[in-house]
Amino acid sequence: MITVALSATIDASHERVWRALVDPTERLLWDERILGEITLSRGGQKADGFARIRRKTPENNLHKRGPGRKDPSPAPLRTTRWRFQLGGTPLVMQEEVRSALRHGRLDCRILIGSMQFDQTFTLHPEDDETGPRTRLGMKVVAGNSIAVIGEVVGRLEVQKIVIEHVDTTLRQIQKFCASEA
Repeated sequence: MITVALSATIDASHERVWRALVDPTERLLWDERILGEITLSRGGQKADGFARIRRKTPENNLHKRGPGRKDPSPAPLRTTRWRFQLGGTPLVMQEEVRSALRHGRLDCRILIGSMQFDQTFTLHPEDDETGPRTRLGMKVVAGNSIAVIGEVVGRLEVQKIVIEHVDTTLRQIQKFCASEA
């Protein structure tokens, strides 16, 4: 198994970082790799047999949490499917939230194409006199290889993909949350 664990200090409150992680509408705002959310109608498909995709649009990007809106925490266990860009290739990413401990730990199972991994976020407040800060840790555990049509992607390539995924995710959350602080 390949394990990658990194962390970043974010100049934002613990609650703000948690909301960015658990609220799917915020995921559309901070994750530049997300092309849109795939929504299935009742019974799993629309009348024409295709899933609907909520695309990232300027209207979606105007979403701001107002004073009367509730915090979605604690996050319910859920499955979200996204149109996701990995290395220039559009794929489907399925995110299954397995457990969510309010403002502390989020465990997910991620499937991107034929790649599967377990992803854990941990949050620790590091507030000081300069303001609120949060240490966000991200750990991903993936298999040693990925089966792709007719071939197998080896351990070193999988490791590169996982490192890039973790690094990009942390940087994008950091940028998004700090810009609103």
